[in-house]
Amino acid sequence: MELDYISARGDRLPLATNELFDLVHVDGMTAAATSIASSTMGGADGDIVNNVHTNPRPIVIDLRVKSGVDVEEAKRAVMRVVKIKQLGTLEWEQSDRTITISGIVESVDMPRWTNAVTMQISMYCSQPYWEDLDFIVQQISEAIDLHWFTDSAAGMLYFPEQGIPLGEYDTIRTKQFHNGGDVASGLEISIVAFDTVTNPIIYDGNGNFLGVGYGDGAKRVQMEAGDNVIITTHKGQKNITLNGKSILAKLRPQSTWLQMEAGDNLFTINSDDDSLTNMTFSLIYKQRYV
Repeated sequence: MELDYISARGDRLPLATNELFDLVHVDGMTAAATSIASSTMGGADGDIVNNVHTNPRPIVIDLRVKSGVDVEEAKRAVMRVVKIKQLGTLEWEQSDRTITISGIVESVDMPRWTNAVTMQISMYCSQPYWEDLDFIVQQISEAIDLHWFTDSAAGMLYFPEQGIPLGEYDTIRTKQFHNGGDVASGLEISIVAFDTVTNPIIYDGNGNFLGVGYGDGAKRVQMEAGDNVIITTHKGQKNITLNGKSILAKLRPQSTWLQMEAGDNLFTINSDDDSLTNMTFSLIYKQRYV
């Protein structure tokens, strides 16, 4: 197992394999808790659940200076990287999977005027889930390759006089995606126009939708070839841009900030043009784990 702390500046401190200290214990690595708000009704048994949310995750790291190591040297090595009140990231690699979580350093407990050999770092992670190190990119309306090379004469691709296409776009607008994480993840949705696209809209398998633009008036959104709409559905980062300029005010009424739910997901894209070849659509996300 590898566990590293990475500072906001990108400085890295190995915690599990460090020549100065041993990683004794980490509290909060695999624990997550929820808060449930409910209300009761007169004459009715039980209650009604109004809201459920996952609590922030506290992580406490205990370190012990190795025998024969200068205690002050070990403390200074930690303090050069771990800064109180600053955002830091834990990177955890185990069983061929690397995941990360970010949080603010609440406290660093290491007495400076004694030879105490124990140190403790406390982090407050307001986003409580571990995430994949790399983004997953899934695309609807992918290019299908129709050209190939082979060493076999029987498998040779011949070009008739009238020519043949080297590729084509997959025009099936409903695709299934799998989220192998433990919980739903926010999305970055990228729509690139090949032709005119009017009021694009994305649906999930439950009938929820997220629409950009509506009608023929001031709230209408019309994309031309090469235009790019980016929709961000992450908590605290929700936004819609067209070629880098915010058009959040043109969010279609009754829209839902779609998420990549744990397990299988269906997504469909459409527009008022009802064309199958006027745009491509990518979903970018990170799987999250408890």
